[in-house]
Amino acid sequence: MPISKIPGLYFDESTEFEVVGTGAKIPVIIGTTGNSSATGYAVDGTQINKFSSWEEVNRTIANGGIGTDTSTNKVLAFLKDFFEEAEVRSPGQLGVPYIYVIDVGAGTTKTSWTNALTTAKTKPDATVEVYVGANNISDYTLAAFLAGAAASIATETANLNLRVGFGTQENATDANLIALNPSSGGILSSRIGICEDQLFGKTIARICTTEYYIEPGYLEYRSVTPGTFKARTKAEELALQNAGIIFNHDERVDTDTYCRINLSTSTSFAATNRPADALFHARFNADHLLRQIFKAVYPQIKANEIVSNIVKNQTKVDAIVAEEVRAERIIPYNGTTGEGTLLRLVESDSEPYDMELVGQIQPVNCTVAINVKVTIKNPAVVATA
Repeated sequence: MPISKIPGLYFDESTEFEVVGTGAKIPVIIGTTGNSSATGYAVDGTQINKFSSWEEVNRTIANGGIGTDTSTNKVLAFLKDFFEEAEVRSPGQLGVPYIYVIDVGAGTTKTSWTNALTTAKTKPDATVEVYVGANNISDYTLAAFLAGAAASIATETANLNLRVGFGTQENATDANLIALNPSSGGILSSRIGICEDQLFGKTIARICTTEYYIEPGYLEYRSVTPGTFKARTKAEELALQNAGIIFNHDERVDTDTYCRINLSTSTSFAATNRPADALFHARFNADHLLRQIFKAVYPQIKANEIVSNIVKNQTKVDAIVAEEVRAERIIPYNGTTGEGTLLRLVESDSEPYDMELVGQIQPVNCTVAINVKVTIKNPAVVATA
């Protein structure tokens, strides 16, 4: 069911909201550069490179970078915007400590992109994938590629490698963007986002430097001035929002103007039956909780199976959930209404050496729970003679 209005006020004029602590999302940028292979440098999507600053990436390949011409190198142009926005400008702001880059050269062949999707999964610390120039694949439409990226991410989700992906269509009209994700037959994934092309790098930086439990559209851009974004009517903005498209706008209150993301919608926001994690901050929130739980119960892998193990690990799960509830980041379980967060460890009915985490997660600002069923697997038991 469409929402009848775009988000309103997200701020208090008398205060400046600042995020403190750690928690930036690490991105892996997959994209076209126009580069060719060189000694020790591949452009077929099989090599991943790590950079910590604009100065590092803005160098020739021979000097350890990815190139120096932003007019022809799309990833470099993206990263120029990204690093400008990600720069820490006041105490307490989040910064991105490093990024990963996977070069697909001209980016016209499907193989280099599918290689890159596989290569990206080798870095589990990277929780955000970004696809730059994916609309240039000669034998693959952008919509088909993004659907494939969603499937790739879903496969790894089963292995507890939780991440999301973002793409854009270059020089697209609003109608082009909306057509990428119809409410029936669209991408409709809570782990894939479509952004408008304008300042794509800054949009991703704004998302990556926002705490997991905060809507990225709550915080102002650090490096954008009013009047930069494309002017749209409220009806045009609403059409984009309900199609699950991420775009930017100036929010005006009296004489003040704030440069913000409208709303960080995933493509599933366009679905007729909109899921609870259709907004990215809900998905990030649920993923954070699951990562904490997986980390806590991991020591059980290959441990002796004794009666008290389930109880001991359930206590760890309960403590993690309680901490997030105290921090007002997830909703506590209500036994009367059945709403809220409730997670239980149980022995698998089908696999005798597996535990399953079952239940539901309800992040703040979500009215419907996210159902969860994940398996914490032991290595296969090999029978011996």
